[in-house]
Amino acid sequence: MNRDLRRARLAAMAVLFCNGMLYSTWGVYIPAIKQKFALSDGLLAIAMVAVATGGIVTLARAGDWILRTGSGRASVRSGILMAASTAVVPAIPSYAVLVPFLFIYGIATAANDVAANSQGAYIEARSQRSIFGSLHGSFSAGGLVGATLASAWTGATLAPLFNFAMVSAASCVAMIGASHFLMNEPSQAGSSRSTQEHDEIASGNVDQRQVTMRLFAFGALAFAGLVVEGAIYDWAAVYMREVVKAAPSWTGLGYAAFAIGMAAGRVSGDWVRDRVAHRTVIVLSCGICVTGLTITLALPTAGLATAGFLLSGVGLSNVIPIMFSSAGKLSTTTGLPPSRGLALTTRIAYVGLLAGPLAIGPLAEVFGLKLALIVLTFSVFAIGCGWVVLSYLSGGVPWEIRRPNPV
Repeated sequence: MNRDLRRARLAAMAVLFCNGMLYSTWGVYIPAIKQKFALSDGLLAIAMVAVATGGIVTLARAGDWILRTGSGRASVRSGILMAASTAVVPAIPSYAVLVPFLFIYGIATAANDVAANSQGAYIEARSQRSIFGSLHGSFSAGGLVGATLASAWTGATLAPLFNFAMVSAASCVAMIGASHFLMNEPSQAGSSRSTQEHDEIASGNVDQRQVTMRLFAFGALAFAGLVVEGAIYDWAAVYMREVVKAAPSWTGLGYAAFAIGMAAGRVSGDWVRDRVAHRTVIVLSCGICVTGLTITLALPTAGLATAGFLLSGVGLSNVIPIMFSSAGKLSTTTGLPPSRGLALTTRIAYVGLLAGPLAIGPLAEVFGLKLALIVLTFSVFAIGCGWVVLSYLSGGVPWEIRRPNPV
């Protein structure tokens, strides 16, 4: 990897670090927002629906915007918008204002997620090296920093507005610095390339429908992973406060422990995946995640619940990097630019990050938060089973499409 690519990789890691830090700051303060406006679980879920709706609306058009703008520029612009919208959350005066404002926050968050991953796909394609583990590890590390800082801030009973303003200002500075090193795809990568890409796949004797369905399968499994990730990010602090009855200084530690597990698993993930069979990695990862969730839900004391969140993070950490990396590899081997393949997979996957918190709210309203979170274990189980089945159907290599033998 040459110097420019190394700098671009570090800049992309900085963007995702800031994304994680901003997102976790919001996540830790969700219980305070719930208390501030005296919200039920159902009304809190509606606020999360606003975030999800803004994200889903954006995901439908983000690819075209990123294609026109360039993933480097799009990462910076959406990141600054995310930081600006995060900064004023504590100052919102009423629930009626909060809901539409969170719609804007959802737009910025989803756009930044897609743009930063598109930048990662472009760097990976040019460097021919796997980097998604380190990129997503940066997001988790940012989540750890944001959650730890917010938890300490809450424990010290300091005004949350200054916490939000501090992390938002730091993120804006980082985004501006990253803008000097991020890369943008060639301008000809517009809609006119679609026909060319189709011809490339056809000339390689690969069924385009088969490629699309495989990318959809990666997206579906990533969707299941992000349902769990999104639910824990948005509900861990509420769980620690209302179910575990943890002290204020412990409220954000469940979130922080999950982020530590995610960061540690992802930083080491590239090394592990190069040495251990992918099916073994996924099955063991899902087993560790289910064990962690079981500890958290069955033994709701502050220490054990935090340890359970840590194990859940370790187990879940490599699911998304494996799915996104597989989408990039499949695109490359079939003549499709990686950014195109990832666009389909990430569009499906990121709905899970937005839908996870949304699904938990109504279930918590009816069954209680502890029982609602049990649903996450079924999602993790589905990932493990789905990957094993997909591997079997693809001859053990899910990111390759076997070309038919010539007649």
